[in-house]
Amino acid sequence: MSEFDPAAPVIIGVGEASRRTVPGDWPSPRELAGAAIKAALADTGQPKAIVAATDTIAAIRTFEDSGVSMGTGSPDNVPEAFAAAGGISAQRLIYADVGGQSPQAMVHQLAGEIRRGETGLAVIVAGEATGTAKRARKAGTALDWRLSSDTPFEAQRSEFPIPTRREIRHGIVSMPLAYSLLENARRLERGLSRHDYLVEMARQGAAASVKSLTREHAQFPMAFTAEQLVAEHESDYHITDIYRRWRVAQDAVDLGGAIILTSAGRARDLGVAEDRMVWLAGASEAAEPPLSERDHIASPDAVGFTLHAALDQAGFAPTDLGPVDIYSCFPVAVSAAVDTLGDPARSLGDYTLTGGLGFFGGPGNGYTIYGLAAMVEALRKDGSKPALVTANGGVMSKQAVGVYTARQPPQPWNGDVVRGYVPKRIDVDDAPQGKGRILTYARPVAKGVMGDATLIVEMESGARALAVLEDVDDIDLGGLTVDVTPGEKRHMAKLIG
Repeated sequence: MSEFDPAAPVIIGVGEASRRTVPGDWPSPRELAGAAIKAALADTGQPKAIVAATDTIAAIRTFEDSGVSMGTGSPDNVPEAFAAAGGISAQRLIYADVGGQSPQAMVHQLAGEIRRGETGLAVIVAGEATGTAKRARKAGTALDWRLSSDTPFEAQRSEFPIPTRREIRHGIVSMPLAYSLLENARRLERGLSRHDYLVEMARQGAAASVKSLTREHAQFPMAFTAEQLVAEHESDYHITDIYRRWRVAQDAVDLGGAIILTSAGRARDLGVAEDRMVWLAGASEAAEPPLSERDHIASPDAVGFTLHAALDQAGFAPTDLGPVDIYSCFPVAVSAAVDTLGDPARSLGDYTLTGGLGFFGGPGNGYTIYGLAAMVEALRKDGSKPALVTANGGVMSKQAVGVYTARQPPQPWNGDVVRGYVPKRIDVDDAPQGKGRILTYARPVAKGVMGDATLIVEMESGARALAVLEDVDDIDLGGLTVDVTPGEKRHMAKLIG
């Protein structure tokens, strides 16, 4: 065993909360986050000492502050408000960037600072009450979650339009539609019919659903069979041509989550038992161009880069892994990671620790907080193998991957996050004219009626183009030939033959 590494960053506490454990009919994100902080403090075994030692609080950006307003308002200073609700304070306050990658990326940032001695003890916290906001709107109840503050804080906010204005003009106005483009591209690449691909997604979903029954705060705990997810029924209605309700992230949740990080030496000094510590062993991040400009639409190469980079840095292979939680907003996000890891011995149900965003719930940008909490609990129960957690933002646009161990890793993490991924970017023709082949497509479905198709087309010239195909039957459009005509706002396509 290596000599004790006092500067190594460790997770020493995790906590979760939900409407089941927070009193009141209309819990706010602040109340949920505060309850989660208190649970994480208790989880360390030394709550008073941890409160006194906290110097940094980072809040995951709420949906309300990410361009998805529910009309409830939000505190002026979310990290300060969340911390106060949990009975803590800190000199440094951070409000994280938009995207599901942000909890894992924030672990990387703060863990690096801890390794370098720049940060002493940090709390990362998330809170979402979209479920309550939706219930209140339906009931005609006005909620006001604003809170005034003039305390300064660090606001992280990257300018990264997802989808792009070009994609929005061509009908990609929601995440399910954007991911449908990825999903159909993967299906076509694999040569599967729509039904065969539905069966594949159903198997993945059924395996994940069972895990939701194991989590106290799962918002949609239920166990489906693959056959149930294939069968048509009213509660599992179509959202797009390829997605039905129970194969996409469910955002109507009321959840709070928190994790506490410090150095191993500081944890020991504060009286935290070593069997509470979980060590970061590998970290990687990468970003992709906008969806329509990617070289490989079916499975962004950043997924493979980050998975291999984090594992290589930690000195492990995919087959070495124990607990794994893959970010699962849509099936293709899981499939891409499963394909990359290539471990035939791992069952589909062992790619999630929570049931995923479809059954545990999809709390805005914050899901990975709950995946990390489940990972920590799993390693504390059985630390014989390392764990892996992935996080995904946008349309598989931003990736963050962490590898963790229950004991000091044999290859100490040096504080560096592996980056360096350089994507290949494809130019999109903004005045396409002529014949082309449909690479992938997506169609919205509302009340059983299928809408126009958004196409990504490879023109005969070799150029990439976006186009809209109107008034077309419910058929598999993949690989068909179209004639594309340029337009001022969007380009139109007609089937040939």
